Amino acid sequence: MKKYNWVAQDKDGEIYTYEHKPDKLRVTWQGAGNGCVLHSRAAPNPNWKESLIDLSKNDYIIKDGILMATRKHVALIHAWVDGAVIQFKGADGVWYDCEMPVWDDTEFRIKPKTRTVKFRNWYSTDGKIYGTYCAGECNNPDFVTWLGDWREVKIEL
Repeated sequence: MKKYNWVAQDKDGEIYTYEHKPDKLRVTWQGAGNGCVLHSRAAPNPNWKESLIDLSKNDYIIKDGILMATRKHVALIHAWVDGAVIQFKGADGVWYDCEMPVWDDTEFRIKPKTRTVKFRNWYSTDGKIYGTYCAGECNNPDFVTWLGDWREVKIEL
């Protein structure tokens, strides 16, 4: 998925996303052999300066069709103030609890609610493995044997 770093709205209400900061002219480049050549040069876009939002510093909302900048992480900040546990994504891709968020460019989220699920796997006469979450004996007529003990896992809701 392409990451956009800038967003802007023109006078007609169209919203545009940009990978790089746009300049005054809309320029497109087209590949040609070993390099790129100028493909077209459009009229200047006079509206990008007024509505251009740097997504490395701000988030945005669209309210009543109008693009507006908001403070980055504002919803998470409100949730944290109200007592939600905030997590940040480490370089290893794992989410860690964060007691005092710095609110920088790190990826944050509200810690998801979890549910503990207890289950046990069993082998069937048809050669397949099934799982059960019911406590007690397995009354299935195809039951052959249990495969291991009861296990518990936490799943995010």
